[in-house]
Amino acid sequence: MGVHYGVVVAEVEKPYNPLDRVELGKSIVRALLAKPLHPLPPTQRFPGAGLYAIYYRGTLPLYAPIAMPRGGEGDVPIYVGRARPPGARKGLVSLETMTTKTVLWDRLREHAESISSVERYYESQREQGGLRLADFRCRYLVVDDFWVPLAETLLIAHYKPVWNVKVEGFGIHDPGRGRQDQKRSDWDQLHPGREFAFRLANAKHSPEEIEESVRKHLAELPAPNLDEMPEIDESVQEALATEDLEEVSDT
Repeated sequence: MGVHYGVVVAEVEKPYNPLDRVELGKSIVRALLAKPLHPLPPTQRFPGAGLYAIYYRGTLPLYAPIAMPRGGEGDVPIYVGRARPPGARKGLVSLETMTTKTVLWDRLREHAESISSVERYYESQREQGGLRLADFRCRYLVVDDFWVPLAETLLIAHYKPVWNVKVEGFGIHDPGRGRQDQKRSDWDQLHPGREFAFRLANAKHSPEEIEESVRKHLAELPAPNLDEMPEIDESVQEALATEDLEEVSDT
């Protein structure tokens, strides 16, 4: 505000630009969140790349703060991610065409297999309290690859999904020969089951320490305001860097 010849003059408000990249990113996020919930993975394969969000609706006390009601709509994902077509990081994707490969469905199937491996492990040990694939749902959006990184950044920044920012390793693959000296991920330490992870050294943190970090994170998690620009803090940057590394391992 200013005063000019006794008249109060309001500051010039920045005009709304529907082509602003953040506004475009928000529109993609809202399009994803408007999608119906599907089993993990969806029952029908489909072509295309894009974004996805995974939700938990089970009874593990650890995830109770974000567990959706059975039969109800959940709005706090436990993990969000992206699937981009081969060559996307090298600039080889056409601006005029969408991939016909099932890269998005394949990524959801891989996550389902990771969870199923935990379920099978607990069954083999005759233990209770593990993850069950039936307790997960997902939303997905096939979208032009150009917009995927921006929308994923906004999703992680808005929701701070616990498996993105506090439980590292849900998306990693078998490191393969020659990389077996790396440590087990937090996810494999907390939710054992993937065979390749048993061959790795223990994670830096114990399961109890990881659980405490998860509890604290979920207890302090604020309700997101999708109309505001979220803070891109260190946890978001690290989650995006992990996703980039995962993409490199896919190529």
